[in-house]
Amino acid sequence: MNALDAFGPRSWARTDVISSGRLSMSTYLSRRNEVSLDGAWRFTLVPKPESVSTNHLDGDAAQWSLIDVPGCWTMQGFDRPIYTNVQMPFPGPPPAVPRHNPTGIYRRTVDIPADWDGQRIVLHIGAAETVLYAFIDGAPVGMGKDSRLPHEFDITPFVTAGDAVELALVVVRWSDATYLEDQDHWHHAGLHRSVFLYATPPVHIADVHAVADYDADAGDGELTARVAIGGTPPSRRGWRVRVAFAGQEGDGVARFEHESWIVNSFAFEGRGGTVSFGVPSVAPWTAETPTLYPMRVELVDDAGAVVDATQLDIGFRRVEVVGAELLVNGQPVLIKGVNRHDSDARRGKAVTRENIERDIVLMKRHNFNAVRTAHYPNDPYLLDVCDRLGMYVVDEANIESHAYLRSLTKQPEWTAPILERVSRMAQRDKNHPSVIMWSLGNESGVSAAHHAAAAWLRAWDATRPIHYESGISEDQMREGGQRYGTDILGRDRPETDVIAPMYPPVEALVAWATETTPAKPLIMCEYIHAMGNSCGGVEEYWNAIRTHHGLQGGFMWDWADQALVQTMKDGSERLAYGGDFGDEPNDGAFCMNGLVDTHRVPHPSLLELAHAMQPVQFEWADANSFRVANEFAFTNLSSLLPVWQDEVATGSLDPIDVGPGESAVVTVPASGDLITLRFVTTSDTPWAPAGHVIAWAQVARNLPSDAPGEVAARHLAAYEPTLALWAAPIDNETFGGGHAARWDHLGLRDGAGVALLTAVTDGVGIAHTVDLPEVLADPPRVGVRLHVGPGVATVEWFGRGPHETYSDRCASARLGVWRVPVDAWSVPYVHPQHSGNRTGVRWLRLLGANDNVVLTVDHMDDLNVNVARVTEEELDAAQHLEDLPVRDDCYLWIDAGRRGVGSGACGPDTAEAHRIKPGTYTWSYRLR
Repeated sequence: MNALDAFGPRSWARTDVISSGRLSMSTYLSRRNEVSLDGAWRFTLVPKPESVSTNHLDGDAAQWSLIDVPGCWTMQGFDRPIYTNVQMPFPGPPPAVPRHNPTGIYRRTVDIPADWDGQRIVLHIGAAETVLYAFIDGAPVGMGKDSRLPHEFDITPFVTAGDAVELALVVVRWSDATYLEDQDHWHHAGLHRSVFLYATPPVHIADVHAVADYDADAGDGELTARVAIGGTPPSRRGWRVRVAFAGQEGDGVARFEHESWIVNSFAFEGRGGTVSFGVPSVAPWTAETPTLYPMRVELVDDAGAVVDATQLDIGFRRVEVVGAELLVNGQPVLIKGVNRHDSDARRGKAVTRENIERDIVLMKRHNFNAVRTAHYPNDPYLLDVCDRLGMYVVDEANIESHAYLRSLTKQPEWTAPILERVSRMAQRDKNHPSVIMWSLGNESGVSAAHHAAAAWLRAWDATRPIHYESGISEDQMREGGQRYGTDILGRDRPETDVIAPMYPPVEALVAWATETTPAKPLIMCEYIHAMGNSCGGVEEYWNAIRTHHGLQGGFMWDWADQALVQTMKDGSERLAYGGDFGDEPNDGAFCMNGLVDTHRVPHPSLLELAHAMQPVQFEWADANSFRVANEFAFTNLSSLLPVWQDEVATGSLDPIDVGPGESAVVTVPASGDLITLRFVTTSDTPWAPAGHVIAWAQVARNLPSDAPGEVAARHLAAYEPTLALWAAPIDNETFGGGHAARWDHLGLRDGAGVALLTAVTDGVGIAHTVDLPEVLADPPRVGVRLHVGPGVATVEWFGRGPHETYSDRCASARLGVWRVPVDAWSVPYVHPQHSGNRTGVRWLRLLGANDNVVLTVDHMDDLNVNVARVTEEELDAAQHLEDLPVRDDCYLWIDAGRRGVGSGACGPDTAEAHRIKPGTYTWSYRLR
């Protein structure tokens, strides 16, 4: 007999079965009585849910494998992860699931504490991908769908305090719900968030909804706490809820304590009380000033005894959309955001608290102030960290039907699952001040279900605007024409309070802002796709955002590469992407699109975003002066220390009084040709140490072109000079625009018949000339490759650095003298591709292990250079870094022109200004 039939036939493949026995969603409430069930569980995997028998639930499991909870079984040697972007991991049509449908059975003996006698006992499962079934001693307890939200079951009737029970949790991998979870990420399986028991009194606090409003004009707060009570009080009168609130020590905010009688405590389940009171002179919560206050909630019986209690941290703030502005506490805030998946290189979706905290700290250090939980509610600890450290959150429902983008959600049978997912997300996360917008999901078309979900949210929570993108893409697909035309962007869509386009070109944003009268703010839900060597044009986006009213920022895609650690047959490890696990279908390396790598090491693109979004803007006023503008919404620049530096000296200035939105001129006592001004933190913060650079600018005057050292002629012929028009394609040139195929068709690998003319003067001066015909317009580069050979350990140069730069991604690099080991010169993108270019180079030295000079190149006029131990052809042939040869060799490229990187894998291609035009190219240098 199939044990899962206890919940109805094939409940895992039916849209009309969403849950059974599952408690209503509530916010997480701290409890005194809680027992963690994380750790080792017994586990077995069967090929399909029909294979689950009653014996699996309470029979002998001693010989089963051990598995970690929380964890994905796909990362623990059972089954395999599957990466897809748009396509489903199995054929349809909805709601059909494949016959081979791996189903995991988790078993654990659980001791119920003896002192829980007379208590209500609840089983909490943080998340299960994709369908969860719970059994105790073989008896069915409940089931539920939605892989990214918790399931709770009242197990009081199934257990006895002081006794042991056999808990079985069954997880089915594929279900009808998978069609609503077709996001661009790995499909895993298992119990990937914490499991625990908790106990409450029979009459208890079931939920708390705290609304902490802030009046910026008065500087006062208004706190309303709606407390839901579970269970039935034994008496008809006298029970009440008490809310106690106190300010932080020394902040001048008084202590408040108010009570409310429980309404209709004898009449119906779902009773509760509401307490509301003003809080004068409260400190507001913002991402810049994340002030939290503790609020204690107590349930008091008719004798005056406290029966149940909990505590929450609350933040006073007001979020609203007024015209074309998103306001926080009355101020327009630029959204400097990033999309984030729950992802871990070794644990898949089972992220740790340390991982989450590290992510938010890194975001804050790189000038992000917002995160979108793409495309599902993230681990709830993320919101705790965002509350505490200060980060605005767009909280997104676990809804994406990308493979059936315009059709699935319009079918009426999917309306209930959609409403359930939106409402449960909001119920879980309602008390977090960091959550400033709800999102209805991603790439799921627009339907009556979305309109109903938006209406429910507005009626239930009027304190947060709603975000949704798909109306824009649906109109474009239905009508054809320009997806980002001003007509489509400017339409009033009732399902969203902001205009949230995906990957619009800068030109479309400017046209919308200048040719229409914006009625809503435009906040890009995704822009600047960071796949591999990418993120060109960031400065252009932020110049437009700062210039045009109505443009209010966006969320770049995305935070971290999703590479997974794969153990090979010989015991070695590598970083893997789609297809590497034998997963079919798959979308290859399209999951490698992070600002940081899978271990959270920043890519150069992160540094570019940090510079583009820095909250202090600079304009060179005169010889030694900068005009600085404060882009913070709530912070005075006096909280930061200005520090200056030139070639021979460094120093600090007194803090300057520049309020939000104001500017002032700062003069630095420097006399050099390269002056840098930084604003740094003055003391340690929870997310950065003292001295952390928030913003910087640099002025360069007379730049050197002579490298240090003696002049001794080198023979160019010894370095096998070769014309270089081709480079190993970056992901943006492979996935986007078809450039890689075009270049191969033109024969650029072999020079396409173009002549390299070289002139040598005085034995050291080298000049190259290349005539690039019209037919070869827009190649990767125009330059020359030199084969330097072995013995090179370090590169020293004057130019932009120290990190990789390209013409459309170089604002974050300072001019100066830099040293980098050859082995650290290139960026180790997991999917090998061209990397390592440096712009604005005036001179360069290749040094040996003892700093002996192997080769000097100088008298360069802001050229592009690159250094590598492998050829571009070897890079192109490799699928993983491990495929590249390891040898003591060195190649040097000196380029007159290098194509920008753009964002073309899933966004605008490289801008025309950063492409190589046909014509005559001449460049020169000195070889010594």
